[in-house]
Order: sequence, then structure tokens, then C-alpha cells
Amino acid sequence: MLKNDFGLIFWAHLLIILAYVTSPFYLGWQWIVLFIIIFVLQDKVFKKCLLTSAQLENRQDISKEELSFYVYYFKKMGLKINSSWVKKYFAYSLLWIIFIIALLWQVGLANTPQLLNNLF
Repeated sequence: MLKNDFGLIFWAHLLIILAYVTSPFYLGWQWIVLFIIIFVLQDKVFKKCLLTSAQLENRQDISKEELSFYVYYFKKMGLKINSSWVKKYFAYSLLWIIFIIALLWQVGLANTPQLLNNLF
């Protein structure tokens, strides 16, 4: 089970999440909007996160309510959480919080990230 819980898909998923959370400091807000659009399209088209599905969907020890990267690993750490709230918060609220941080950092405080800046 340890191999499945912390395999390649877990590390790829975690890397993508960490890259997004830190993106206001190295990507322009326009790129962040693009990533939000991609995430929302994935959710609308597939009705799920493809990485979460690849990692957790066929597991017998996970209920449909727990089928979320955040819910699964928060519970694995022993945290008592409301699964539906965590799924909604991390699926949508976190996207917009990062976008707002990017706007405040980049537009409000005039910090221009250099990575991929010349493409927009």
C-alpha cells in the first residue's frame, strides 16, 4: 500500500500543486488564469481530476466521498475533516486565492515575474 500511496502519480500531483501555489512569484497572472481555465475545463469535461482518478479511483479502501487528493492525504495524516468542504475548498477556492495573491503581488505591488513573461 505504501508504494501506491506515495508513487509516481502522488509526487507528480504534489509537484503540480506546489508549482501552482507558488506561481504568483514566478508566473504572470495571465498564466495563472490559463491554468484556472484548464482546471475548470478538466472538471467540466471529465467530472474529476485525472491525476486523482489515476491514483485513487480503483482503490477498494476509499469511498467516493474520499476520492480527493487532499481528503485522502489529510485523513491519512490523521486529521478530522469535513470531506465535502475540503473537496470544494481545494477544488475552487484555492484557485482563486492564488489568483488574487498574484494580482496583489504583481499589479498592486508592481512585482513582475520574469519566467514566461515575454510570451504575453
